[in-house]
This record gives sequence, structure tokens and C-alpha cells, in this order.
Amino acid sequence: MEASQPRRVIIVGAGFTGLVAAKTYLQINPAADITIIDKEDGIGGVWSASRIYPGLTYEVPTPLLNFTDFDMCKELGKEMWEDVSGYEVNEFLVKYAEKHNLTKLCRLSTEVLKIERDGRGWKVLVRPVDQPNASPESLFCEKLIMATGITSVPRTPHWDMTKFDGFHFHAKQMGKRHKELVSEDVKNVTIIGGHKSALEAVGTCAQAGKSVEWLVKADGGGPTWLMPAKNPNGSSLAKMSTVRMMAALSPSVYRKPNWLDRFLHSQRWWLGNWLLTSFWTFMTKTIKGDRYNKSPNMKKLEPHPKSMFWFVPGGTIVHDRDAETIRLIDEEKFVHVNRAELVSAQGRTVTLSSGKTIPCDGIIFCIGWELSIPPLFPPPLANDLGLPVDFSIPSTQENEYWEALDTTSESDVLARYPILRNPPSEIHVPKSTLTPYRHFRSMIPPKLAARNDNSLVFIGNWANGRVQITAELASLYAIAYLENLMPPSTQALLSDEEAMNRDIAHVDAFRRKRYLNCFPFRISIFDTPEFDDALMRDLGLRADRKRMRMRGGWRDCWVLKAWCREWFEGYFASDYAGIVEEFLEGVERRKEGKVL
Repeated sequence: MEASQPRRVIIVGAGFTGLVAAKTYLQINPAADITIIDKEDGIGGVWSASRIYPGLTYEVPTPLLNFTDFDMCKELGKEMWEDVSGYEVNEFLVKYAEKHNLTKLCRLSTEVLKIERDGRGWKVLVRPVDQPNASPESLFCEKLIMATGITSVPRTPHWDMTKFDGFHFHAKQMGKRHKELVSEDVKNVTIIGGHKSALEAVGTCAQAGKSVEWLVKADGGGPTWLMPAKNPNGSSLAKMSTVRMMAALSPSVYRKPNWLDRFLHSQRWWLGNWLLTSFWTFMTKTIKGDRYNKSPNMKKLEPHPKSMFWFVPGGTIVHDRDAETIRLIDEEKFVHVNRAELVSAQGRTVTLSSGKTIPCDGIIFCIGWELSIPPLFPPPLANDLGLPVDFSIPSTQENEYWEALDTTSESDVLARYPILRNPPSEIHVPKSTLTPYRHFRSMIPPKLAARNDNSLVFIGNWANGRVQITAELASLYAIAYLENLMPPSTQALLSDEEAMNRDIAHVDAFRRKRYLNCFPFRISIFDTPEFDDALMRDLGLRADRKRMRMRGGWRDCWVLKAWCREWFEGYFASDYAGIVEEFLEGVERRKEGKVL
């Protein structure tokens, strides 16, 4: 490689993605001067020490938290497919940061107040969290990486709490307020929401002997899918998400059209229809089991869709601690499920839409996160950067342009995947009041890229079953873009705003039809392998990591063995080991004229 160019780089966010981005940037450009900014007082983002509390468990087991060069089982002495506590996730990330000398790059307990343009670069205004009256400090950079993720801005409760005498807080504060929550003074807790964080809050309170009223709206997406940790054969359910064939059994906007996709999803072949229907029927029965039929209380938490194909509004694995929570739900001694909404809160009581008034010492809002990143950019600039804004911000002409693209893209998606024409009628699909994220490959603002302004990327705006692998691939992609190292074909695409916009509209149309009220975030594990493959192709790297390592010839049974491994063996972080070095070798070959 040629001598590295000194660059001033700011990364906002010290979670999984921010740390990986810093490590990857230094691999590609060791001369980069990097600062990582985070509001929390420790490394880890969502998994920083201050946000963790007893019983909190990571969604998936080892080895799905591994990085390509950092194995959790080895570092923490864990067993394969063992559950991982929140404390262990934090320890793992801290050790990762220490291994790669990232800790010294971090400015923690620092809040980003505003971000503005500064010529071709950026001005980032920051202030210490514990000094709210201090004058903002201006930091300047040539390259800006926004790694704040999708869990940065808690959704604001719309209820009037001024007359309520108890405590109330968003689930984000569970770690900091855990002692208060489980204290003897607290007897009755109301928990609002139907997703993973609500289940965890219910478990924390009920297992501490509190009386819990769990409120889940009767309409909307309904409760999350409660998935067993183990398959009927005893293997980890999470292991299924690592198998490429699983991705083929679900529609994917990132997959190139091929014969298998047409066979399974075009609805033209009865055998393909039968195989697909049989698979999702089996998966639904396996996931549901008889869990929801053991008590009337538990029956209220049954997901709305009849088939897991729709996976709305997402799912969570039932770990050992959650199993105890479910036992308490069935028992209905400490946990009472209400398919109702909060109407008002006054004194030490709350009133529900069912007309019921119940005693309440505290309310936990497990109602999710705001659509956009923190409002750091002025609205006109946010629109240019492809961030969600009010529809009044873009011009009428721009809104009409995207409406036409969206209409065409939706028709194309439904023509390819007819099953998406008929979503479950019981699912409420909310109409967004903001424009969607408009980033190419979920990272790159097309307006800037088309102007050859590669100074900014957004990474981590997704949720999937392979966070660490996707974080590494996306970081490599983002930094290759920032450093002008993309292959010529990808660089040409990144210079074509119209082509990027068509792709963005196509992805958004798929999200609306595939994930319904979970749009605009990618929340399903099913199309994650296809998304990762798209990143690899753009980078000029082979996506078939298992097949490429097979010897071929008769020892490989004339590619049959390689084909089986590629489609039916699990993909893990170790399969992507060395991709940064592999990418840099490709850069060198292109410079030498050996690769077109």
C-alpha cells in the first residue's frame, strides 16, 4: 500500500459498530486520527455498564457474538451455544477495545449537541454530560462516521404524567434505576409494550415479587414472538439463522434473481409453493408449540399473524430467566396481561382503556425508539443526508419524485414476490409521518456520494441476527467508501444518484411490504445473509466463503461437497476472517493493473 494519508476522523457511538469501525479504519489507514464520542460513561453503547442490570441476557448465544479476530468462548471461557449475560457482553466489548487500543480514542460521557458542515468536512459541537451549562466545544473532522444505531432516542410517552405521584421511565433507564425498581417500597408496577424489553422488565419486577400489570395494545403489531432457545432435537434455534438455505426460504430484496428464487417464491410451481408453505407451517408450530395455550393470561400474548413467515413485530428467544417469567405469567399471581392501553395516570393509580383502574407505584415505558438518529443536523441538511424528516422539508418536486419511484418499486417487488400482496389483515400498518431513511446500502447518502463528497456515512441502522458479522462487513464497506478504495464498478454506481435512488426505493418498498409495521428498520434475521453478500460483492470479495476454501476436483466430489457446505453449514465470524487484508490485496492488484 502507498503511505497512509493522515485524516481527522470522528466516530459517534462506542457500541459494537462504532468500535469495529475504529478498528477497521486503523487497519486500512493507520495514520487516521480517530476520536470516538459517546454519551454513556463506558464502552458498549446499549451494552455499556450503566445500562446493564441483573438478569439481562443477550438475544443470541455464543458463538454468534464473535468477531472475526475475537472469540467470546476463548476470551470469557464460555461454552458453545451458551447464553450470554449483559455483564459478559460488556466485558467482551471492553476487552475487544483494549486489544485493539481503542479505549484511548474514546471521549465518553460526552454529548453531541449539533453537527454542521465545515467546508468539505464537519464541525461537531460537544459538551460533557455532567456540565449541561458549559459552552459547547467544536471538534473538526474530514471524515464523520455516525454509529448511533437504532436505539439512541427513546420514544417519548404521549401520556400526561404531571398528576402521577409514582416514578416513570423508559426501558433505556432500567440499568440505572434497577435498585429503585426492586426496592421494598415498590409493590405495583405497570409495564407498557409488547417486545423484548417489556418481557425483560416484567421478569425483573415479577421475580422480585412485585405485582405487574402488563399492557399490550389490542391493535398494532401485537406481542413479539416468544421463540424457544432449543429446537426439538436439542440444538440451538439460533443456529438455524446461520444457514444460508434459511435465507433462500424467505423473500429478499438483496438477492439476485435466480432459478431457486423463482421456484420457491414466484407461485408458478405447485411444488415450490408446497415446500415453502410446509416449511413456514413447520416453523410456526415449532416456535409456538403449546406455549400460548397453557393459560388464559398467556393466550393474550399470542402473536397476531397466524404464520411466522410475517415475523411481525419480531421475536425474542426465551432464555432460562424468561422461562421463569412465563411460568409466572401462566400462574397469574404476580403478572396480569391486559390487551388495553393506558388512558391516564393520577396519584398512585392508572386507568386503562378497558375501564379498569389499578394501583401503581411506577410505570416503565417499553415503547421502543424514535425513527431517526438524534436530531443533530438542521432539517434541510438532514434531508440532503437521507435522514427521516417531516414531509414538509423536501420540496414538492422531490416528494413527487420519490412517490413515483416508490410506486414503481412496489409494483416490481410484488411482481417478484406475490405472497407479499396479501399481508395478514389483523396487522395494523401505521402510516409514517416522516420520510424514510434514504441511504444506499443503508449507509451512504446518495446526494453526497453523487457529488463525490465521501465525507460521511451512517452505520448500524439495522437490527438482525448477525450483528457482529454485519458490523465488520459494513465497517469495511463504509471505510472503503470514505477512503476512495472501492472497485471501479462500485465507484461508478456510487457516482450515479439516480441508480442509487432506484435501489433505495426498491429496498424501502420491500421493507414496507415484508415487515409491515416494523418498517423502516431491517428487523428480520431472514435476509441478513443476502444483505451481507451484497456488501461483499460491492467490495469485490467473494461471498461464498465456504465454497472458495474447498479444494475442488474429485476430493470435493466434483463440487458437490462444496455446494452442500455452502448451503447447509452454518456461517460464523470465522468464515470472514482476513477480509480486510483480502480487500487490501485487491486494491493493490487494481493499482498494478492486474484486475479490471
